[in-house]
Amino acid sequence: MAERNKQYVGVCGISTVEEAKRSVSLFREAGFDMKTAHIPMWGFQASWKTLAFGFSEGNRRVPTRDDLPYVLEAVNGEGFVTIHYYTKQPELLVQQLRALLELGAIYRRGLVDGVQLNKVWPTTAQMAEIKAEFPQLKIILQMSPHVTAGMSMEQVAVKLANGYSGIDYIILDSSGGRGIEFDMQAITSEYQTLKSGGVKSDIVFAGGFSGENVAEKLSGLIRATNTTSFSIDAEGGLRDKLGEGYGNDAFNAEKARTYLKGAAEVLLQGKRT
Repeated sequence: MAERNKQYVGVCGISTVEEAKRSVSLFREAGFDMKTAHIPMWGFQASWKTLAFGFSEGNRRVPTRDDLPYVLEAVNGEGFVTIHYYTKQPELLVQQLRALLELGAIYRRGLVDGVQLNKVWPTTAQMAEIKAEFPQLKIILQMSPHVTAGMSMEQVAVKLANGYSGIDYIILDSSGGRGIEFDMQAITSEYQTLKSGGVKSDIVFAGGFSGENVAEKLSGLIRATNTTSFSIDAEGGLRDKLGEGYGNDAFNAEKARTYLKGAAEVLLQGKRT
């Protein structure tokens, strides 16, 4: 039997070794580790710009190409480590992922556990190729408005159930890291539609989580879904705006501490796997 996917609490958008090490201590302080029912998760951003130019100008959430292996090393063994990847050339997705995972032998050295595909819907052939070439890699597919444009959630569920059994996690995210809070009724309706439509992938909720609202939102999600078997992640709500434009902000460790503490109060309750 295949190993069951772990549920997680995620912190995304960290871009330096120092931030990564700090976040490790924050997860430990909150009580999350590899033995808790929800394990720590890191989402490190990368894109076609990482490969083409080595950096993403103006975006402080993206490690440089040279730094990426070292940032991953800083959290290695501490939880579920993922790269959140975006490309403007979806037809080159597999080739670009291959090049990315070869940087510093990231995949061969076991520095990454999963890849989240942002703003792209891979073909079934691409999914099969990724799974064949990187069998240890968990796949997370972001269901953002960009991906689901023109489709009802019922249609999304049919497509996922009939051709995408290889996807490990589906992330319901209307924010895209911009700190916009999700609508509880809408997102739980999406969840129920996917589950009733036969989608077996684990569900991740994202959109506007912060230290101020995570306990309330988690409690609401648990009531609405009647389970704690889902994951969450946060990005924009853990940062301080520095100027205009996406990514022109800085990781705030105190905001991350409050977020993780609030999540722990609801999810841990002394329970360990």
